[in-house]
Amino acid sequence: MSDVKCPRCGGTNEPNAAFCGVCGTPLTAQPLQSPAGAASPAAPQVPPPPNLPQPPNAYPPLPPGAIPAPPGAYPQPSAIYPPAALGVKVTGQNTKWAIGLGIAALFCCGPFTSIPGIFLAKKDMDEFTSGRAPYLNEGSAKGAFYLNVIALVLSIIGIIFFWGRMGLHGF
Repeated sequence: MSDVKCPRCGGTNEPNAAFCGVCGTPLTAQPLQSPAGAASPAAPQVPPPPNLPQPPNAYPPLPPGAIPAPPGAYPQPSAIYPPAALGVKVTGQNTKWAIGLGIAALFCCGPFTSIPGIFLAKKDMDEFTSGRAPYLNEGSAKGAFYLNVIALVLSIIGIIFFWGRMGLHGF
């Protein structure tokens, strides 16, 4: 076989070299030359791939004049997964915190955790009532609200009972 000459610098290279050994220029593949009387075998014909259906867009198109979200930002949950349209109710983060605070208020912390729990549950109840978050589970928010109210009332009764039995000097 014959050596391949570089088109840029004229250096000689091996026939199967991808780059020039002198200057580094990419070398194009040289077609194999067959002897003068030999017939070259035909390359097998590969059929083109069938037209595959394209997947639907994950996000709806933006309305005219809308500014797209910056890269890495999460889209609004209602654009991807509209729970209210599917009839799914979600327990809000404020409600989850309110439930935890209500349980803590029942067992050890009393008004220190039940009062913030009341405000958090009320916040989710107001979001649902105003229509800003129709996907929230209003029943969970009401349950957390009443749990915290009951914990507050029981802790106040416990404090009054303790002070009444022992007085302020009962330690």
